[in-house]
Amino acid sequence: MPTVVIYDRLSRLLAEEAADHRISACKAYAEARGWEVVHIATDTNISGATKLEDRPGMRDVLAWLPRADYVLAAKLDRYARSVLEFQRLLKAAEATQTTIVTADGAVSPENASIIVNVLAAFAEYERDLIKARITASKAHFKARGNHLGGLAPYGYRVVGPVNNKRWEIDEPAAAIIRECADRLVNHGASLVGLARELNERGVLSPSEHARQRDGRKLRGHRWAVPALRNVLYNPAVRGWLVQAGPGIKRGALTNEPVLDAEGNPVSAGPAILSAEVWSAVRAIIDSNAKGRGVARSGKSLLLHIARCALCDGPLYKQRRTANDQDFSTYVCRAGVGKTGIHAPVVIIARHLEALVTDDFLKRFGAMQLMRWAEPDGSAVIQLTEVTGQIERLAGNLIHLDPKGAAARVAINQLNALEKRQAELKTEAAHAVGRWVNAGGTVADAWDQRDEAGQRSLLNDLGARVVVSPYVAGSPRRFDPERVDVSYAGPAWVRDVNPAEAALRAIELEEELSS
Repeated sequence: MPTVVIYDRLSRLLAEEAADHRISACKAYAEARGWEVVHIATDTNISGATKLEDRPGMRDVLAWLPRADYVLAAKLDRYARSVLEFQRLLKAAEATQTTIVTADGAVSPENASIIVNVLAAFAEYERDLIKARITASKAHFKARGNHLGGLAPYGYRVVGPVNNKRWEIDEPAAAIIRECADRLVNHGASLVGLARELNERGVLSPSEHARQRDGRKLRGHRWAVPALRNVLYNPAVRGWLVQAGPGIKRGALTNEPVLDAEGNPVSAGPAILSAEVWSAVRAIIDSNAKGRGVARSGKSLLLHIARCALCDGPLYKQRRTANDQDFSTYVCRAGVGKTGIHAPVVIIARHLEALVTDDFLKRFGAMQLMRWAEPDGSAVIQLTEVTGQIERLAGNLIHLDPKGAAARVAINQLNALEKRQAELKTEAAHAVGRWVNAGGTVADAWDQRDEAGQRSLLNDLGARVVVSPYVAGSPRRFDPERVDVSYAGPAWVRDVNPAEAALRAIELEEELSS
């Protein structure tokens, strides 16, 4: 019985349209043809112009191509609205002797080779028209200072008709902004202290305030220093429409005012802070942000690996240096200060990390490292490209002098390509994730990786480090007897899917912190 993979894609522009009826139509079409449906793949909120390998559902389709006779979608534009991407899909299907068809009858097994390219060109043309219309509409509203969608910045609410939305001051939130700016500029307050005070007073955070205003259920989010900093630093408090530069992720620290033809900021509503106060606030925040733009050391080596023996909570690294010496420690927050619930659990970080590193490499350093390989479908695309290179190189080889240097180079290239082709054929034969040889030992990987990569290795081997509290009367120096290091074993031996393991780790962390 012929086999078929069903594919459906839903773009943001058609987010209100459900996929169920299209998939049902595909199933009915397959049943009428006597085909067996072996897999159903879907992409939601994915543009038709997106590259094939950047769509999770399409990656499933590509992974299934070597084992399917047909790929079926409701209509041609569900596959792609880009001629280039559709051609890539066709070449991948051709390499695996799979036929691309549609349930609406426009592309059938009988006419597939003739009509698909024509229809794909029209789909791309339609997408370009939609894109141009949306771009022009956004530019028009942006020039007028209209709100362009989403939540208004903290301190404002959106008012006005659909085609003329503006910002209006949300007085309760604006009062908080003015108070914090005044405390910061005139009374020497800090962002940390202000955030703590707002939480103690029960002032709702920006996200919670918006939810309460809109009548939605609160989630219990609290003020944090980054949130307060972003509110005060954002040019939106001047009433200006803001945007991030090209290729830059939008955020309070990267937002810039939208400028009109004369280079002046476009106003979307009244200002909450005056120019003088806002400039002073930004100057204070910038002067205190000494680490901004400086490379960070990242998370600690034993984050979520080192645990407290008293409460099983995670130990966090407190970084301290003096006279160029490292005095950093791992600390359990539940045993710190007046609010601590148990005795302090503190240990010198560099000694603990050295002990764990030595023990880890002694046990597992010589072991062959494995890596998790997801069936992302890219192997099918690469196989198509490599096969084409082999055919072109082989065709050129017959015109070269067999004894010449060019022929020797071409033969070496052919050998390398054929080896890669064999690897890709093996990769393409798998439709499910699996552990594969990473090409080296655990010790090799440890030496080549940074701290984050080494932490990943510890997690892959199921490392767990439990630190006991200091016992009165014991030597003050580092005591290895306080440390218990254990391992659940290699993830590839435990046959753990990394995605499932990560979800379980999050659930466990939530259980421990609740």
